[in-house]
Amino acid sequence: MEIFNNVVWWLNILVIILVGSCFVFQLLFMALFFLKPRKYPKAKKFHDFTFIIRARNEEDVIADCIDSCLKVDYPVEKKHVVVFCHNCTDQTAEIARKHGAKAIEIFDSHPDHQKASYCMSLGMKELKKEGEGKYEYFLFVDADNQVDSKYLLACNDAVDDGVELGRTFENSKNLTDNMLSCMTGLWYARDDRFACRGRSALGFGCVMNGCASMVKAEYALDWDAMSTSDDIEFTINRLLKDEKKVEYIDEAIVYEDQPTTLDDVFKRNSRMGNGLNKLFWSKGIACFRMFFRNLFRKDMDWGTKFSYLDQFFNLATIPAAFLAVAWFPLYYIYTLIWVGINGPLEIFGLGTFGLRWFLLFIIIVVALCYIIPFLVQPLVSYLAERKRLIVTNKKVLWLSILFFPSFMVVNAIAIIKGILTKPKWHKLKRSKTKVNIDGK
Repeated sequence: MEIFNNVVWWLNILVIILVGSCFVFQLLFMALFFLKPRKYPKAKKFHDFTFIIRARNEEDVIADCIDSCLKVDYPVEKKHVVVFCHNCTDQTAEIARKHGAKAIEIFDSHPDHQKASYCMSLGMKELKKEGEGKYEYFLFVDADNQVDSKYLLACNDAVDDGVELGRTFENSKNLTDNMLSCMTGLWYARDDRFACRGRSALGFGCVMNGCASMVKAEYALDWDAMSTSDDIEFTINRLLKDEKKVEYIDEAIVYEDQPTTLDDVFKRNSRMGNGLNKLFWSKGIACFRMFFRNLFRKDMDWGTKFSYLDQFFNLATIPAAFLAVAWFPLYYIYTLIWVGINGPLEIFGLGTFGLRWFLLFIIIVVALCYIIPFLVQPLVSYLAERKRLIVTNKKVLWLSILFFPSFMVVNAIAIIKGILTKPKWHKLKRSKTKVNIDGK
């Protein structure tokens, strides 16, 4: 038994190293949250933009989304809206046309095609039939989104400065509806602040988000991202196939409807966990290889080179989280019980460790690696972005920050569920909260 305990001790050390290494880049950019993202000079011309909205039975919210897209400050002839109506059985298409959008109705009953990626793929095939050069840039938003009045102007500045793939600022339109919407919204604010600003400042590529993305049309018309996390897959594909990274456009703000029920949180994060886990094994390892293959290329900038490694570690956090949830509770529960019954555990070459040592070690690790980071991140995100976040209930906000670590447990469970199951594209409950077109 002594040999077994020593073996699992060192196996635990190995798991700690593996899991910890997967979060190296996240820790790096967390520490660089204060850096200012890339700034784009004022554009000299107006480019053509088309908002793409994927919808399935969204008659309750589609009108507000289309109206906000068409009311932005931008030349009328240079802004358009297209809605991909995927297996809709309500009035989504009719409402979309009534409010000035082009509605493409897609009917596909294949059971394996009931996910957003097929909606995008089939919709893009229809747009491609209209001929080459018809579309210049696409902006992906969800049916429950609203965009800031300066959204297109900010994207246009980026395009005029050479950006072909962009990720915009993902805000929340119902941040303080309840604690679930607030904690989800704070997580996205944390993503903008911690994950995007440092990468943008250093020239690394960001991760594209499905409802806050800008894409040069030529890359999207032949849609090649078919997983349940198609936005992340699209990011990886452009890096692997086209050597293109995603730039951050901080001044372009989209307001998203955050989930207000536990069921919807699970649906969203399970779908994400399923897709990201598959992407790690299918394309994440390829990113790792491409980093070393391109490391000494003189015609590739360092930001793009390290984006390969960064994306590898981004995807690796999902299987790492799975490993952590599967291993650490079992190991430390077993060890505490064994030490509690049999006395101190002797580790060859290191010494003897008793129950008090293990308890203290667990408390310190949980505090430093879990509780403190997940209290600091939402707090700093709110303080740094408070001028842009819409807070109507301060009590909900502060309670959400306080209980944010518990929300991360829910996220982890949902992601693990997604890895072990096959989640489908489900309609989420929509909030009735709206924002003015100028975001005030």
